[in-house]
Amino acid sequence: MTDTLLTEQAALWLDDMHTRLARYQPLPEKLAPDSLAAAYKVQQALVRRFRLRGLQPLGHKIALSARKMQELVNIDRPVGGAIIADRLLTSPARVKSRLYGRLGVECEVAVRLSRDLAPSDEPYTEAEIIAAVDCVSAAFEIVDDRHADYHGLSAFDLVADNAWNAGIVIGEPVQLEDWGSLSTATASLVVDGEKVGEGVGSDAMGHPFNGLLTLANELTAHGITLKQGEWVLTGAVIRTQFPDVGSELVYSHDVLGEVRATIV
Repeated sequence: MTDTLLTEQAALWLDDMHTRLARYQPLPEKLAPDSLAAAYKVQQALVRRFRLRGLQPLGHKIALSARKMQELVNIDRPVGGAIIADRLLTSPARVKSRLYGRLGVECEVAVRLSRDLAPSDEPYTEAEIIAAVDCVSAAFEIVDDRHADYHGLSAFDLVADNAWNAGIVIGEPVQLEDWGSLSTATASLVVDGEKVGEGVGSDAMGHPFNGLLTLANELTAHGITLKQGEWVLTGAVIRTQFPDVGSELVYSHDVLGEVRATIV
């Protein structure tokens, strides 16, 4: 059986699991990717299947940006996934819990690109990344771990399964004169009137643009282009929350403002 056929079969298996909202399981052994490159090929095949169902990608996310999470899945680097267009919501948003196996929410800074970041012979530099930023926004990433067992979780399986991205809630886009303020900006998350977490911009790889730089070099190395107008999620600054139906969430960022969502 060819690698291409195995890749397509793995993507079909994952797409079926997503469609049925089945509890997360590792890919069957015969379909499981044995390298990061193979995992990205499965992810790209899965995104093509999303396209066939009318779901268009609109950006990218960084995952495993924290060393603790990297150690959990035995990998030494962050990885990436795609954000799908039907899952783009604007604040204040109503997030339908029935669309997810287990809905999680992360507080992040999203970056919109002013130009393409395509595969190249050399890694991108910090200056090139800064020049590619159009605007930024506070954002919720919606994740769906489908009640996964985190013990024994494979980084390759996680990449193949699109790094569990299940949507994004965008706040007001902002253009800043001082991008450096994003590293010292404070953030908090309030759920149903109670503060449940807080963080600082530097908690996500030192600065959101470091996440963008890392992700751009990671994805382009695997033949993926980050396109003008796409949003990029740059890493969580507050621990993931798994809110109940009826919960009201307010993510406050002292530079970028608020993002609000209600779980319905």
